[in-house]
Amino acid sequence: MTISTRFMCIALLMTYSSLAEGQTLLKGRVLDGHGRPIRLANVYPADSFDGTATDSLGYFSLSTEAPLPLSLVASHLSYEADTIVLKRMEDAQDLTFSLKEKLSLTLEEVVVSASALRFNDRKGQAVMKPMDVYTNPAGSGDLALSMRQMPGLQHVGQTEGFFVRGGAAWETNVSIEGIRIQRFFGKNGHNTPTRARFETGMFQGLSLATGGYGASKQGGLSGLLELQLSGQSPSSLNVSLASVFAGIGWGYLSPKKTTYIEQGVSVIEGSALRLMLRNEYKLPEAPFGMIYHARLAWSPTKQDDVKALVMMRRDKHISLAPAPTPYGTTSELYKGRNDYAFGMGRWRHHFQDGYTKTTLAVGLGWDDNKLHIAYPDWHNRSFEMTSRELDAQIRLRLDTRLTSLKVAGGLDYAYVRAKAALRQRQGIGSIADATSSAWVEAFYPISRSLSLEGGLRLEHSSLIGSATLLPRAALAVRLHQTGTLSLDLGRYAALGDYYLTHGIQPNAREEAYQANLTYEWRPKLHHLLRLQIYNKEYSSLTRLHHNYRVDNLGRGYARGVDVFWRVTRLIPNVEHWLSYTYTDARRSWLYAHELEQPDFVATHTASAVIKYWCKPISSLFNLAINYRTGMPYHNPNSKARGYYNELNDESFGLSFSYNYPFMLGRMAGVVVASVENILNAAPTFGYRYSPEPNALGQYSATRITTPYRQVYMLGFFINIGVDRRKEIMNTNL
Repeated sequence: MTISTRFMCIALLMTYSSLAEGQTLLKGRVLDGHGRPIRLANVYPADSFDGTATDSLGYFSLSTEAPLPLSLVASHLSYEADTIVLKRMEDAQDLTFSLKEKLSLTLEEVVVSASALRFNDRKGQAVMKPMDVYTNPAGSGDLALSMRQMPGLQHVGQTEGFFVRGGAAWETNVSIEGIRIQRFFGKNGHNTPTRARFETGMFQGLSLATGGYGASKQGGLSGLLELQLSGQSPSSLNVSLASVFAGIGWGYLSPKKTTYIEQGVSVIEGSALRLMLRNEYKLPEAPFGMIYHARLAWSPTKQDDVKALVMMRRDKHISLAPAPTPYGTTSELYKGRNDYAFGMGRWRHHFQDGYTKTTLAVGLGWDDNKLHIAYPDWHNRSFEMTSRELDAQIRLRLDTRLTSLKVAGGLDYAYVRAKAALRQRQGIGSIADATSSAWVEAFYPISRSLSLEGGLRLEHSSLIGSATLLPRAALAVRLHQTGTLSLDLGRYAALGDYYLTHGIQPNAREEAYQANLTYEWRPKLHHLLRLQIYNKEYSSLTRLHHNYRVDNLGRGYARGVDVFWRVTRLIPNVEHWLSYTYTDARRSWLYAHELEQPDFVATHTASAVIKYWCKPISSLFNLAINYRTGMPYHNPNSKARGYYNELNDESFGLSFSYNYPFMLGRMAGVVVASVENILNAAPTFGYRYSPEPNALGQYSATRITTPYRQVYMLGFFINIGVDRRKEIMNTNL
């Protein structure tokens, strides 16, 4: 019996046992303000996974195990939601809701789900919101760094990207409103974790899936980060001032509240970073960056809403760092310049029937990068690399519902063109790929405790001239009032991001098969415990040979356990998140031709975020802790078997931040102070070796560590016109 079959049997057995529990029958009707029945309105107990939909005459019947008293909610896209509080069993029959029609279309609220589990299309409570990013001291307000506190993600330290459950960075996709972002991270300097190119305040939903996403999601062998743009906001003026950046933004809401336009400009100037560098690193010039963004939220009719985003960015970075040569250690001059532009738009139309909608999304990205590396003390050696990349995408999606069955389907088209060159005129080739996709998926609640979701995705790549069929399925079981179990299975495929990183053209799709068994326990609104067992099997991985030959005979696996526990007010005025991941990963990949643990995987990873709200002084204190065991690396001087033949040291990090919200008239603001790496740790991420051996046949090396001793930040964030303190302070405390 396979592992996935065993998981399915366990899930079905637990479902059978849950059907024997006690239940309360609720009956009633949902009407509009004129007494007319509302078809397909959602009716569900608050803070419960039960739910149903009204029939053509507005009637509903619902069984639930939620204890009395309970709050029963009725909602519909075109009407304001209504709640009835039931205190006695006698009140559970002949219920009548009267919903008021909405004056204008309200944009859908999107929150983070702790898993792919869905009951009646209502996702679980959020585990990461923008305010969580702002108050995470390990992230300094950046969503890319803050997301690394989530379970399943590895703390690599010096390399950009999300490394999810034994997967490489490119195996996790990032999308905004369904549009994939090819280059989500900025360009990093010497051994510095890169920040996201997009500001956290643009988004209202941050959803990280470490497996189990449906057929509508494109690409990604290991993970998917979905970002949803924020909607309308009152007119306001925003000013930000910190030790390394300054920014100003303004938003305008039309008198009829149908149109919201926002613009912002930020400047990064890193002179203060010179004070935080280790002795072996230098900054000849301070890092500089300029960012402009514009965002639109528009509701032209009651059935339509439009969102759009434009972002342009320029970054420059010059640094000196130690580098190995056959004759010892020298200085490496790293001089980089990057220009990046991105634009996207999303239009959604809701039909009059209330349960059918169409979504059209388009996006365009441009990345222009220039890197100059020189060794002034080593025969004046230098080289220059330039790269340009164009990404374009269009998506069409249709969602509808047939009684309890929810069906969605769509078409995707994505075009990527990249060109790279060594020195200014010496080309090393270009690459272009057009991927066409068609998909369909359906969600069906089999019973009050059991739901099934399945889908099929077909992708065709013009680069390799072949199509791939990708089936996905998920089974969800409500075990008891506050606990659920879900099993998801799926096949995933992607070309890989090897052209700009290794200069090779992919000739086959890499594939991964995933199985995830997840248990979630939500005893209260702000309490969450998630346990997940996962297994990934890789095939067709890219391997490189020393004679420049490439094949796709690599294979591998990644399996392990994730634990995530988030609790608010278990201790008065305290919230904490605790996460732990155990990963057993092996792969034959690139230069490792046998099954080996790759250099971006640690067997044990743990993190904690603790927040304390001190009411007497109106202040929020935050502490973040990170730990991981050692990661393997390649040592050409070692005689040990295998390519990754050495293990670096374990890593431990401690960061702290302080938030003070204030209000002066119409001006609301927050003072933020933070320090990363309080203990001044110097973790070893690995070693760099000289390209040639010395006279004794040994390759000299320099240690790879963070270039900063500690990073301090003091910032002031002020808003005039609307109180935005709740976006920065975690008001759950």
